Amino acid sequence: MEQQRQTYHHKDLRNALIETGIQIVNTEGVNAFSLRKVAAACGVSHAAPYSHFQNKEELLEAMQLFITDRFSKQLESTVQKNNNVAEILKDMGIAYVSFFVDNPAYFQFLYSQSNIKIDLSLSIPDDQNYKPYIIYKNVVSELLEQTHYSEGKQNDIIITIWAFIHGITSLATMNNVNYDNDWREKVIDFMDVFQLSFLDNTGEKI
Repeated sequence: MEQQRQTYHHKDLRNALIETGIQIVNTEGVNAFSLRKVAAACGVSHAAPYSHFQNKEELLEAMQLFITDRFSKQLESTVQKNNNVAEILKDMGIAYVSFFVDNPAYFQFLYSQSNIKIDLSLSIPDDQNYKPYIIYKNVVSELLEQTHYSEGKQNDIIITIWAFIHGITSLATMNNVNYDNDWREKVIDFMDVFQLSFLDNTGEKI
């Protein structure tokens, strides 16, 4: 029996193709991915995706940009709403973890299936690096401005804190990791423990 065709508004179809594409790539891999397969999963004609994307590579790029844009906006909103410098790292940690706990498929696709590049060195301009990482990096850099750490040491701290938050997020989005507490709430406690190890060279917490 032929699958019943779905009806979408123009923008809704584009988003449906993106969201469905993310699920397919996560389940079957990039090599098995095709516009025809996404169209079938969305219940539209095989020709329908071509009104938005010329080929599967264009859809894959759109999927990556879709997640990156939403993730960036959540981090930027967190920075804009924060009025307590002492709490900004916790707020950023909560925003980071919450975004991917609410959308675990995004984490799997972005960091396992897409071709994003994150440069942790100091050798390239920010506008050529991965935007969510730069938003986070700039927040931590501002916190470190009052310390006497060298530029290289500051970058070590930036990478270490990011790896800590990213690692918690990875655990929180794994299907085979069981944890009884809410990751979004516990990240505050985790950050309290973690920040104790980051003291400036005057002995004060950053």
